[in-house]
Order: sequence, then structure tokens, then C-alpha cells
Amino acid sequence: MELYLGIDIGTTHIKVCAADTNGRVVKTALRDQESRPVPGWGNCISPEELWDKTAACLEEVLSETEPGAVKGIGITSMAEAGVPVGRDGKPLMPIIPWNAWDSTEITGEEFPESLRGWGLYRKTGLLWHPKYTINQFLFLRKNNPRLLEQMDCFLSVSDYLLYCFTGERLMEESLACRTMLYNIHERKWDDELTELAGAAGRLPRVAGQGEELTVLTKDMARRFGLHEDVRVCTGGHDHLCAALAEDLKEGEVLNSMGTSEVYIGFLTQLPDQDLLYKKGIQLGRFQGKYYWICNMPSSGASVEWLRSFLSVEGRPVPYESLMQIERQVPSRMMYLPFVNGAGSHRTGHGGGHENRNYQGGLLNLSMASGPMDAAQAVYEGIACESRVILELLEEAGIGAEKIICAGGGTGNPLLMQAKADITGRSFLISHMLQATALGAAAIAGGSRMKRNMDADSEKETISPADALREAYDTKYETYREILQKQYPMEREAGSLCS
Repeated sequence: MELYLGIDIGTTHIKVCAADTNGRVVKTALRDQESRPVPGWGNCISPEELWDKTAACLEEVLSETEPGAVKGIGITSMAEAGVPVGRDGKPLMPIIPWNAWDSTEITGEEFPESLRGWGLYRKTGLLWHPKYTINQFLFLRKNNPRLLEQMDCFLSVSDYLLYCFTGERLMEESLACRTMLYNIHERKWDDELTELAGAAGRLPRVAGQGEELTVLTKDMARRFGLHEDVRVCTGGHDHLCAALAEDLKEGEVLNSMGTSEVYIGFLTQLPDQDLLYKKGIQLGRFQGKYYWICNMPSSGASVEWLRSFLSVEGRPVPYESLMQIERQVPSRMMYLPFVNGAGSHRTGHGGGHENRNYQGGLLNLSMASGPMDAAQAVYEGIACESRVILELLEEAGIGAEKIICAGGGTGNPLLMQAKADITGRSFLISHMLQATALGAAAIAGGSRMKRNMDADSEKETISPADALREAYDTKYETYREILQKQYPMEREAGSLCS
């Protein structure tokens, strides 16, 4: 039996799974990802601790499988985050997670006019946001030029682990696309952007599709009891690895539901790029294809906020208490799902600068309002924003014939039903375990590993309730009207509610 290992480095967890060529997970190990305050940097992840926990997970998996059967290792991770290393390969600073860069003073104003808005999007497929790697370079250039001078190479989290395993410095293309330094059409580091950021000569080579994979160093092979010819690769952006595991086709959508929620899919040909820009739909490259992505950073975060808001003696209320069947449907309350910020489809507006004025809110409270009214309102608010995204995709000419849902949010039946009812669409719930790590393992396995490991016949279908359609259409129109009044730039942009 051949085994392939998938390593998934997330914001909250580190996972390693072993899978056979049929995509069956035979062993999984997990460690919590920990961030701690570091003076001068904020909440950060220690690169050394990240490596130690990954190694511990790997050792746990190998202790209960057959190390000699392992033929390949694929690595996937959160995007944007990374670590500068010196010439000796040692980290020069901690890893700052993608969601921790909002506190920096770097704004889009550092960019010349020619590299703002459309000028930036037409190169990178991205709308400006502080999380992108280019802003880390700009921050160092402005605040710590000595460290920037010491930097020999910037490695994404996946690249850093690849370097630990193989001694090679390579970056997978979908991760390069999330730096805001990569030209997605010319498929190379952009000269103008790297010069602006001081990143020229400090970025790894972008690995080409289908090129020979790197192998373990002798020391690493000996440490883990693996053969020296075990191939190691970076699989890419975590959401894209999950999409690959689902064998996502063009016209299909993966709705990955976690703390932040994304809608993502593949394109063989680009629709009108100017229209995509105006709609705030971002682009990148993966496995030789274009991909599009829309995000909702406050999806699962909204549920976590409500649990904390209703906490008892400092303990968040259990999830089960927010899933009671007896409730008012639709909720009498209205929720605006922006407690963790708004997605690029709202903050871009064709202007290229993030608008940080979006804030969450619960409206129409009364003395009769109870916890389940608030919970149902939260689910409906998330669902309303999902409908906004799906309508934008349709307006941009992007098909969404089938929507496959994966991630922790799929375990909430009330949220899933609200999404179906408000959007008027059916959602297929994937029951694939560890889809992200499996996708990375599948890339390492290449043609030897099975794709589409969770057939449609094995997915649960959540369909809209026809009896609620009129009531929810009315609520959705109210949701849009509230946002137009609260945020006049939506009317000016004309990109959300046309």
C-alpha cells in the first residue's frame, strides 16, 4: 500500500493526515496553532514552534502507519502569512497571521496612482488589503529597514516547511498570487511591484506546474524514518487544495465555511476582467487555471461573537443552545454580518482601497427578543450576504450551477437551511474528512491518487423551503436597503445592488 501525507497549516490548527491512493484517510494528527503577543509585532506565531508542532504531528502519524509506504508529502497553508529568512535560512521575525495586519499603519496611499485600483488589479487580480505580503515589505521598509536588508528570502508558511524538509526555496503559484507582488497574467514576479516594496531579489522562484518535485534531505529522511526519495511539494492555498480534493469543475462553486467563509471556483477563460474588478471578485492561478474568489470574513466569526456575547460566567454558550428548532422564522431581528470586517466585494468598489467603516449590528431588538431570535438573525444575515455574492457572480458571468459546502459551518443545520431559503439555491454538504490536507496529499501523489473522493451521491442536499420564499425575499430587500442607507458608497459604486 502506498501512502501520501497531507500537511495543513491553518490559522487555528496544524493537521497531518496519511491517505492511501483511494483517498481514504488512515490516520490524522492535530495540534492547536498558538499565537502570542510579541513586542513590536503584535499577536504572532513562532516559526520554530510551528515546525516543532508539525514534526510532532508527522511523528504521531508515522508511529501508527508504515513509514516505508510513504511516497510523497504535500503541504498546504493559510495564504499571505510568511516569514523572512536570512542567508542561513533562519527566521528573522515571527509569522504574523493574515488576520493580524489590520493594526499596521500601511495603507493603499503608499502606492503610486498607477498602482492603485484598476492598475493594481489588472496585474495581480487583487483589491488592496493590509493582509497582503507586499504590505509586510512596505512596513519593514518604513519601520525596520535593517531587517529588510538582512532578509535573503521571504517564504510563505508552506515554503518555510518545504525549506525545512528539503532545503529548497520554492513558492507554489496560488500562494504567490496572494502576495500582491505576482503578475497573474505574465505568471512572474512583477518588476514594478517588487521594486516598490523592496522585494526584488528577496522572493523565491515560483514552481512551474508539472516540474519534478523536491525530495527530503538525508537528515530529514533519517529523522522521520522515511526513504530519501520521498517527494515533497507545496500544494498551494488551503481553499484551493480543498477544491481540488472535491474535483471541482468549472461552473461549480466550493463554499468553504470556517471563521472566514469563501466562495471559490475555476475558470478556463476569463470573463470581462473590468466587470470582475467592479464587482470586487478577485483572481489568481492554480494548477494552470485561473480561479476566482469572494470572501466573507465575518461568517463563522459572527457565530463565535454571539456565543461570547451570550457567555455565562465568561464561558461562551454551547453551539447546541443556538440550534433550537423552536424559533421565529424569519427572525424579527436583522443582522449585519461585519463583526470581522467585510469582503472584497464590498470594500473594493472599483476604487482599490479598503473601506473599514463596515460594522456588524443587530437591529429591531425588543423586550420580546431572545437568544434564538438573535441566533436566527445571525444565520439569516450570513445568508443574505451569501445571496449578494451569488448574485454578483451571476452578473459577472460566472456560473454557479452546483454549490458544494465544506468546513465547520456545515455542521450547523439552521445556518445551512437559512442559506438555502434566502438564496433560493440548493447546497450540497461534503462529508469528506480533512479535504484540505487530502488535496495537498493528492498533489503530491499526482495521477496515482484518486480525486473526487466524496461522490455527489454521498453528499447531503439542503434545499430551499418554498413556503418561506416570499418572506425571505422581503427580508433580503430590507437588508439591501439598510446597507444602502448606512453606506452611501454602495449606491455610488453601483456594484452591489444593480
